[in-house]
Amino acid sequence: MAQSSSDSDTYLRSSANRQGRVRATRSNSQRRSRVQGDADISEKIDTLASTLQDTSRNLHNVDRMLGQYREHTEDQAEAMATLRENLEESINHLRSQRLRRNSGARSASLSTLHTSDLDGGSASEGHHYRPTSPLRDYGMSGGAERRRSRSATVRFMDETDPSGNIHTMHQSLRDLRSEQLRLGDDIEREIVRRNRSELETKKTLENLADHVRISQREETVSERVERRLQEIEKEMRAGRQQAERRPEQRGSVSLQLQEALRKREEKATGTEDVTKSKLLRSECEKNKIEQELERTRRQLEQSEGSRDTLLQQIDDLRTQLLTTEQDRLDLRQQFSQIASRQRSLTERSEREKQELEKQIQDLRLQLTQNAVMAEVDELKRVIERKDREKSQLSVHVEALSSDLGKREKQQLRMLEQLKEIQNRYEEQTKQVEMLKDEMERKKEDLKARAQVSIRQWKLKCKKLEQHLENERRAAGLVAEKSRQMLKDKESIQGQFQTASQQLDNLRKELGDVLSRLAQKEEELRRRDVEFSETQSQQMNLEREIREAREVARQLESEVEKQNLLQMQVKEENQNLERELDALRRKREQDQEKMLDLQGAVKELSAIRADLTNRLAEEERAWKELKRNLSELQGQQDRAREDLASAGQQLKLERDVHQCELAGLRAEIQDLKAKHETHSQEAIQLFRKEREELESRIRNLQADKAVDKSLVKAHRQQLEKMKIECDKLTEELTQSEEVYAKLRRKYQLLKQELEEKLAVVTQKRLSKLVTSGDDQVRRMDETIRELREQINCLETEQESILQTIGIEIDSACRGFSRDSDEKFKAISLTPGLQKDPHRWLAEMKTKLRWLCEEAKEREGQERKLRCHLQQGREQLKGLRQNKESEQQLLVAQIAKQEQLLEEIHREKRDLLEKTRRKDEEMRILHDRILDLEMSTRLALDHLESVPEKLSLLEDFKDLEARDEKVDAASRSIRLATLSSSVRGQNSFLSSSLLTDSSSPHKRLASPDFDNSNEQDDSLSKSSASELRELTLGPASASPRLERDKRPLSDKPSPERWLAASFERQSGPQKGASVSSTADV
Repeated sequence: MAQSSSDSDTYLRSSANRQGRVRATRSNSQRRSRVQGDADISEKIDTLASTLQDTSRNLHNVDRMLGQYREHTEDQAEAMATLRENLEESINHLRSQRLRRNSGARSASLSTLHTSDLDGGSASEGHHYRPTSPLRDYGMSGGAERRRSRSATVRFMDETDPSGNIHTMHQSLRDLRSEQLRLGDDIEREIVRRNRSELETKKTLENLADHVRISQREETVSERVERRLQEIEKEMRAGRQQAERRPEQRGSVSLQLQEALRKREEKATGTEDVTKSKLLRSECEKNKIEQELERTRRQLEQSEGSRDTLLQQIDDLRTQLLTTEQDRLDLRQQFSQIASRQRSLTERSEREKQELEKQIQDLRLQLTQNAVMAEVDELKRVIERKDREKSQLSVHVEALSSDLGKREKQQLRMLEQLKEIQNRYEEQTKQVEMLKDEMERKKEDLKARAQVSIRQWKLKCKKLEQHLENERRAAGLVAEKSRQMLKDKESIQGQFQTASQQLDNLRKELGDVLSRLAQKEEELRRRDVEFSETQSQQMNLEREIREAREVARQLESEVEKQNLLQMQVKEENQNLERELDALRRKREQDQEKMLDLQGAVKELSAIRADLTNRLAEEERAWKELKRNLSELQGQQDRAREDLASAGQQLKLERDVHQCELAGLRAEIQDLKAKHETHSQEAIQLFRKEREELESRIRNLQADKAVDKSLVKAHRQQLEKMKIECDKLTEELTQSEEVYAKLRRKYQLLKQELEEKLAVVTQKRLSKLVTSGDDQVRRMDETIRELREQINCLETEQESILQTIGIEIDSACRGFSRDSDEKFKAISLTPGLQKDPHRWLAEMKTKLRWLCEEAKEREGQERKLRCHLQQGREQLKGLRQNKESEQQLLVAQIAKQEQLLEEIHREKRDLLEKTRRKDEEMRILHDRILDLEMSTRLALDHLESVPEKLSLLEDFKDLEARDEKVDAASRSIRLATLSSSVRGQNSFLSSSLLTDSSSPHKRLASPDFDNSNEQDDSLSKSSASELRELTLGPASASPRLERDKRPLSDKPSPERWLAASFERQSGPQKGASVSSTADV
């Protein structure tokens, strides 16, 4: 038995020496890895300090930028308030001026009398002025007509049928009133729209603020996780050092214990491999989840980038729309120029008509000179000139139509681009929905995994608690049995206390893990919130696309309007062509009339020979003619008085109208000048603000890019820290397993010692001399080694605590750059490292201080992000204000287009009126011919009477006077008609188109006097022609001969007729023919 025991002891000693060498090599390698881990930790701490410095600098820069942005927004708000006040003042001023105009126009229109009231019934039948005002319907106004009481001399027109000037005055006032009402409605709509846009911008900015807050919270949680991981790493290092030194201390206790430990280590390595494989699998799954999260983030960032591109495309489309609006304005200007040219052409045609009338009168006077061909050539030249102008207008209209076609193509391209953008948006929405589904699946997987991990941790905690209870029971039994090993027990109790502290730390770590799981759940909730926010952004994008569609529809409506304008221009060109054809026909008719007049002159020369035969028959009607002559003289006197009174009334009314027109023109010019100045100032202000806002937006975009880069860097750091956390958790599990192994070894050692004590008591009597000394020496050696190991552990613990305190101090110093006094109050006192409880209390205070500083900085970051959101809201509000102002300008342009259309309608009405007046002139000309025929018949009847030639001459003088009176009345009527037409044209051009030439020159007094003088000259010439036609050049000589002869020598009527016939057939026959041709 003794030999076998000795052999086993030698074998155990050799194996123990081998194991000691292997463990020494392992300890050296582990020390090297610890040194490398310390270097990595120091590098991480340095990187954290640098990132904190960078974040503090960025925050200072953001503070500065936000201050500048606040100042700029305040200036912009003041400028907008001033603009609103100016707009309100201008609106009030316009209202007051329009009210004054309305009152003045009513008083003037009620007190005036017009020349068109003096026309007869034939010229005024079926003549009604149709207003273009949209407020009333004048279609059935001609049904009930009230006649004014007619006097014996002067005839007035109906009171219900107003003149052109009064009608145009009322019409212009109604149009101004309707425009005022439309402007008020447009302003109210714009105010409502701006309020809505401000609410929408506020909502979007609040969403952005929530995004920023969530990102801030994530950053703060990452910092806390990093700190906690550093503490766990330090604790794990301390546990590893203790676990690695304990087997070295106990390696020389006994060889049998070492064999048992070896077996258990092999089992532990197997279990460790299993746990490592499980941990690696969990790490792979975790990495996969993180990669999927990164992919989702990248996809979200790509969606944000695509949204930015969409916004840029929408801005480009808006710029293109603005260019199209400018082109449309240019087209309108061109159309206004064409309209002005057409007006000038109509005015020229009217002037040429007047000149043609004058030329016709001159032709009638100058038929003896045979100058008809030259005037026909002049008419041909005029017609050729009009044809040229017509061709130029047609070329210009074709150019405009081509420009319109090009612009329509551009608009079609814009619509295609909008369709492409819509398709892209739909694809992006589909992608977002796919991402949403994937995120929900991943969220469910994460929840399941988290629940499984929580269950595992709970099971581990229960196992550890059971193990602790078993250890406590074993410790009680060992205390009762081993009284001799009190010192060893005390050391073991100290170790047990440290182990209990470690278990408490592990429990705290479990609580931290649970808090991490709660934080992960919060992160999932935040992601849900982010997803809802992306949905809201998607809705905003849909709204923007709807707005773009509305803009496209507006563009289509504008294109249709332009097409309508083209059709109107074409119709006007056709009307002008028709008018030119009518002028040509008139010219041909005039030529035919001239030929007819020449034939009539020849017929009159034959009729004149017959007049001498009819003079005998007219002696019977002599008495009746005397009575008619007396009545005609009375009527002539009355007509002269009426003409004088009518001329005075016309002059007075003309002066009043000229004064009113001058006032209206001055007011319109003042209003135009004020409007142009206001519009130019507003445009300049908007341009300046736009440039400033664009510069600030660029700066903010640059800051945003910098912030994104910082966020990416922080995310990378978080990923690294997560990987390190996983590694630390693996080390923690390994240390727990090592700790369990050591506990088991300790129990085995106790049992072996008890057995050895029993064996020693039995063999003490037999082997006191041989083995007592050896055992005592061995026990002393083991006690010394254990004491040395305890001292080493204490020194290592102190060094670890010092490193932890130094790292915490460095972190506090990094946070306490702005508050050094607070950190001095918390810093270490020199004697605290020896007292562990006080040291732990101080570390807790430092950690609390660090948490408070982090919270304060989070609050500052939130405030800064709120300021950023406010600035973005203000920028969006300014953009929307600019868009609303552009829409107001577009509405004003549309109103101006409506005004131009109304002007074209009025122009057509004027052309119809001129046609009617031409027809009335033809009717008057027919009447004059009828009167001439009646006078010829009367003269034939008188010349048939052979007796009392002196009375016949007196009658002819009276007829000449009557014809003068008729010619004067005709000339006065023509002058009144032309003056009324000119007055209407001038009033319309002055009230609606101030750019055209001033028409008050046409109504000036010299033109009116000249027209009167021309009418008098025409009446005189017509009277002289009638005398020459009726009497001839030889009518004076018989009268003289009759006066000289006595009564007995007077010839008979037959002789006198024969003599007069012979004289007429003499050399003066040509003169008589020419005089009759004039008529």
